[in-house]
Amino acid sequence: MNYYPPKNRKTLKIVLYSLTGLVVIALLTAFLLRNTILRMILDEKISEAEKRFGLDINYGKARFSGISTVNLNELSVIPQNGDTLLRVDSISVGIKPLDVILNKLRLNELRMNHTLLSLKREGGVSNYLFLLDRKKDSTQRDSVRQPGVKDYGSRVDVLMNAIFNHIPASTVITDFRVTADLDTNYFSFLMPLLSVKDRNFDTEVMVREDENKDTWRVSGHLDSYQKDLRLKIRSAENKKVRIPYIKKRWKTVFAFDSAGVQFSYSRHNGELSKLTGEATLAGPVLNNERISPDDVELKNSKIQFTINVGSSYVEVDSSTYVSFNETGFHPYVMYIMSPEKILTLRINEPSFNAQSFFNSLPKGLFSNLEGIKVRGDLSFLLNFRIAFNQPDSLIFDAALRGKNFIIEQFGNTNFTYINQPFMYTAYERGQPARVFMVGEGNPNFRRLDQIPEHLKQAIMTSEDGQFYYHNGFIPDAIRASIITNIKEKRFARGGSTISMQLVKNVFLNRNKNITRKLEEMLITWLIESKRLVSKDRMLEVYLNIIETGPMIYGVNEAAHFYFNKDVSRLSLAESIYIASIVPRPKLFKYSFDKEGNLREYLASYYSLVSGKMMNRGWISQEEYDNLRPEITLRGPARGFIVTDTVPAPDEIIKERRGFFDFFKLDIFKKKRPESKKD
Repeated sequence: MNYYPPKNRKTLKIVLYSLTGLVVIALLTAFLLRNTILRMILDEKISEAEKRFGLDINYGKARFSGISTVNLNELSVIPQNGDTLLRVDSISVGIKPLDVILNKLRLNELRMNHTLLSLKREGGVSNYLFLLDRKKDSTQRDSVRQPGVKDYGSRVDVLMNAIFNHIPASTVITDFRVTADLDTNYFSFLMPLLSVKDRNFDTEVMVREDENKDTWRVSGHLDSYQKDLRLKIRSAENKKVRIPYIKKRWKTVFAFDSAGVQFSYSRHNGELSKLTGEATLAGPVLNNERISPDDVELKNSKIQFTINVGSSYVEVDSSTYVSFNETGFHPYVMYIMSPEKILTLRINEPSFNAQSFFNSLPKGLFSNLEGIKVRGDLSFLLNFRIAFNQPDSLIFDAALRGKNFIIEQFGNTNFTYINQPFMYTAYERGQPARVFMVGEGNPNFRRLDQIPEHLKQAIMTSEDGQFYYHNGFIPDAIRASIITNIKEKRFARGGSTISMQLVKNVFLNRNKNITRKLEEMLITWLIESKRLVSKDRMLEVYLNIIETGPMIYGVNEAAHFYFNKDVSRLSLAESIYIASIVPRPKLFKYSFDKEGNLREYLASYYSLVSGKMMNRGWISQEEYDNLRPEITLRGPARGFIVTDTVPAPDEIIKERRGFFDFFKLDIFKKKRPESKKD
């Protein structure tokens, strides 16, 4: 049935024909003017980028080839007052014509020829660091945020969209070169051909640093729709992949057989950015003298991660699993950036195989433990939380425990050898300084019962007041040391027990590096938890090997060096003085002022240490009342003392300040029992 009368039908046809004609004319006009419109859009975008980053961006010609391909040549990006950052001979991109009309440029295909990205830095001047100081992206959702507050979730979203939405599924890049001339360091990457087809790619990258040349094989998959990325790097020459630059810059060698990462990205409720995936590293080798004197090697390592990034925080979900060799753990990490900085770290592994754990320790990092054979299980708990503007609120709790744990065979080191007389090597700056017997064959060796109680008690009060009560560690002491170090903004107090100091001196003296503390803690735990060495023997060895002056080791040598007497004849005041120099034995010469009296900071030290000794019942009220910070040097030390107007070095004053702050928390309240036996 026809609902329109003939006259109206005729009018409708005229309108439709007219509209169709207008659309055709508009499309024809757009087609004829497409190059003009393209240049207008490019110039607008380039102008925005130039103003935002301080750049000079130029190109030769920009024009359509057909209806969907844009060709651009002679593109250059030059920072103001800097060397050329980027040059591209030609770029060809496939776009939808409608995108041009709508002022959008989304790429369907990409071809690039002869690209050079040149990074240069000399001193504090560079042509690329501006990229690390980007202003807030206009696409961020900041209508509900306070001005000046960074939205980290939106930043991640912008980065992920740049990766997934602006890299076409079909891409061909030829002769892509990156050169880096950073102060005295030079290296380069050359990718002859990168072809992305059906979202997959596989290419070679030539890497050159000075005269060294390597070829990497880089492959992967990029799915813009699922927002999924997979990437793998390995050597094309059947050798390890070595990372350039870091050897010269940080004296570090890092190499691996292969490395891979895969992750998927999602955005939730416009606020939370989420990354889920895994990263793998096969055959990694690390060499840095501050970490270990030998190569640190792992067979393999993997991280299966879930990372959440909100507007003001980053969270590593507890479903994350970090594995290395035969073992692993589930960490939980939360770092809040605003309104205040708060770091939370938790690990709770209730049971894992002990032998698998020791097998998994990186080769070259725990040399004393290599080859150890054990049975049973271990558990580990760590709870750490710090609000950086309120360090006193620090929460710290850590515990390593064994269940049916037995040492069947020691590895490279039998830690029980110190139960018998042994030869001890003292090191200075990593070099052997003295070798002497710790036992009756040494005329300066003194059994524990030959050392005055006052001296033992003064040193324990200063170094480790709970020595006879802990299992190698004092969590409260470690917590107090962390608080002090944060407040001082430097390493002011270590929190080490006498057990840990003994392990460091006897088993680890040569290896002064940042990972030594981990091995120190593991050995201490083994000795204490399995009672490999008694508390009395540990204290006896410690008192006979501690450095107490220039090439002076042990308390008996100290007694002769300072007072020209046997250690058994030391007074209370002399004992406290020797305790005062244990932390910094080489600085003893600054103990006295120009009149030959103990400096003021040592008077405070005497009062603090003797007060704690009295509170524990180690000295009487009368001894405390009669004690004076007065001693007379009668030994060779007199020739070293600085008694003029030279002030005590700042490091001594800071050391004592840290000592006083540390002991404001009275974590040593128990009295020493009458029997010292374990």
